[in-house]
Amino acid sequence: MKTVSFRLECRMSQVSPYARSTAERRHHRNATTLFVTIVGAIFFAALWLTEPGLLSWVFHSKATPKETLGRGSKAESVPVTPGTDGISEVDWVTQIEAIEQQLPNSGSVDIADVKLRLQSLRRLLDGKKLPQEAEENTQRSLAELCQQAEMLRAQSSRPEVDAGGFSEGVASTAQQIQLAEQELVRQARENSERKARQQNEPTLRDVRLALRDNQDKATDLRRQIARMQQEQSEFRAKAARAEALRRNMADVERYLKPFTAPGYLQPKSDRNAWDTERTADAKPVSLARLKRLGALEDTMEGLERLYIFGGGKNPVLNNSRPLGLFPQYWAQKLSKPEVLEPIKRAQQLLRDHGQALVEEQLLSP
Repeated sequence: MKTVSFRLECRMSQVSPYARSTAERRHHRNATTLFVTIVGAIFFAALWLTEPGLLSWVFHSKATPKETLGRGSKAESVPVTPGTDGISEVDWVTQIEAIEQQLPNSGSVDIADVKLRLQSLRRLLDGKKLPQEAEENTQRSLAELCQQAEMLRAQSSRPEVDAGGFSEGVASTAQQIQLAEQELVRQARENSERKARQQNEPTLRDVRLALRDNQDKATDLRRQIARMQQEQSEFRAKAARAEALRRNMADVERYLKPFTAPGYLQPKSDRNAWDTERTADAKPVSLARLKRLGALEDTMEGLERLYIFGGGKNPVLNNSRPLGLFPQYWAQKLSKPEVLEPIKRAQQLLRDHGQALVEEQLLSP
């Protein structure tokens, strides 16, 4: 069983770290850390037993890691001033300077990399207002840089010669590696999301344009349908009016000759039936003018006005249109039944079929 386990560990060690799962990489790091700690403890114990003076000179230090970490381990918290439009004003320069003060005076590559990132952030953030989401991302980046600065400062202080100090240094290095891996994963995720948005943006734009075109077409189609429905309704109403007029056409020809026959006389006044005007062309009487005269009102005054204009043959009116069965006007005769009934029938026909008579061009508009 031990042989099989050893072969499995050998095969896993030959697999690339990026091809393993997260649990396998964590297990591998823990095993490596434990192995390095044990080997280092054995090495420094043997060195101390053989040459204690040389070991004390090499690892002489004035401060322990805990003391080193205690000095400025956190960046000063800077108050956040709420700005306008949901944008906060944060003193980023103060936070960056606090992190720079924690960095030791050393020319290592890691310290130079942290300084370079801090300088880039200083140029990008100095005097600028960021939205809430960008501010949170920036705060997380500064927190990670602060942790790296703490670890670099702790590494710059030489620990005393003991197994615990060496183990703490190994653990710090492992933590730094883990943070670096997390940063790489975060950057890879952000890059993937950004590329996905960039790739999908043209497609989404085309989809939005197509949707807008379809909405415009649907709106135009609804308007056309409404217009067609209105035209169809008007057509049905016109057909119904024409059918009703056709059923009463015999009475129209008998009682409405003074109005449907072409002539040169038209009502002019709103209330005076004697006030007329002559037109240049011969045409039927205007329905609108009869309504304005009040000749279609269901009153005795309305009947009298219709009687005066339609039956007037004296020199004052001189209506040249034929009368048919419509009575000729004579004063004081409207009260007679043989005069009143034809006028009532003519007025009823004009009220019921006035629009149809205009559509059939038997009356002027």
